[in-house]
Amino acid sequence: MADTKSAKRIIFGLFEPQTPLRPILDRLQEMKFSEESIEISSATPILAQPVGVGWKRFRLVHVTIIAGAIGIFFGVLLAGGTALLYPIRTGGKPIVSPSIVGIISYEMMMLFAIVTTFITAVVKVLRSHRVAAEYDPRIDEGFVGISVLSDRGDPRGGPVQDLFQEAGAVEVEVQ
Repeated sequence: MADTKSAKRIIFGLFEPQTPLRPILDRLQEMKFSEESIEISSATPILAQPVGVGWKRFRLVHVTIIAGAIGIFFGVLLAGGTALLYPIRTGGKPIVSPSIVGIISYEMMMLFAIVTTFITAVVKVLRSHRVAAEYDPRIDEGFVGISVLSDRGDPRGGPVQDLFQEAGAVEVEVQ
């Protein structure tokens, strides 16, 4: 069985900092490349461009809030469930007091939020390197790189290289 990584190729174009990227990205979208297959590498943020798709658009603050809410739920279940599973005769006093439930819920919220946020950040960093294009040190000097991931037999590879060269790419590589 063929390896899926060997069936892919990366077309990388390196552009001057003043090169307008919007026409290039529009042409790539006209060629029916998905947003997941296009990656922009820049040392400075490009505000006019979308941050990413899929996992990249799922911000860590959302993960933290959701994990915290789940942690509160499990904290209430832990405090209430413990009282139900291990009944103690207390002479009419509530065994599950709000202060105890609050403390346990808070601790569980923090535990879930911190651990989930850390794991999500690690996964995002690992997934951000999914395009195996070699990093060009000129990007640190202000140049902008555009990588397009496609199949090796895809006939759009040649037009992408031509598009990059017509747009004024300093260098075009196929990996």
